[in-house]
Amino acid sequence: MTTNVPAVRVLRSDDPEAVRLLAAGAQVQGESWGARLTVTPAVAATCRAAVAAVRGAGWTVRELVPEEAAALVELDAGAAADYPVTVATSHDVPDGAVLAAALEGGDRWAFGAFAADGRLDAATVLYPASDRIDTDFTVTRSEVRRRGLATAVKAAALLALAGAGHVRFGTGGAGANVGSRRANEALGYAVTERWLHLVAP
Repeated sequence: MTTNVPAVRVLRSDDPEAVRLLAAGAQVQGESWGARLTVTPAVAATCRAAVAAVRGAGWTVRELVPEEAAALVELDAGAAADYPVTVATSHDVPDGAVLAAALEGGDRWAFGAFAADGRLDAATVLYPASDRIDTDFTVTRSEVRRRGLATAVKAAALLALAGAGHVRFGTGGAGANVGSRRANEALGYAVTERWLHLVAP
């Protein structure tokens, strides 16, 4: 027996084709978004404050070394079920050896928040894109969410990479992940594009 699964088209919200499909009765199955940030003195100040707040609460915030890739993979695997899955936003837990090699070779950067006992509680991974540094993924241990850890690790990444000469950054995610968007907006990211996941009538 064959099941017909409706085809989903992913279009920018300002695309004339998206407007046409909506007018024709297309249903919005989901949304995703993209955001951009340019590091300015004001953004840097906001980032320093975000990092200081989390450090003041007892976490150590710093860049990860390649030998810590396994801890990052373990953290990510534990949160994998919490990632919103859409046709435009999906995430696979990275392979530890591949991630370690990428960190060693400069193809990825990772920044994390460590509890007093050394446990990695949050991390963000970034990579170089054509005209900016983009976010690969950000993850926080479930029991310590809503404490500013995701914002702090992203802030630490912005500060360190801006110090190395990078000033343009990008990120994005599923529309359903409101917390992720807010963590980015708190640092100065501005949503520049919305993508609609449309099922044609």
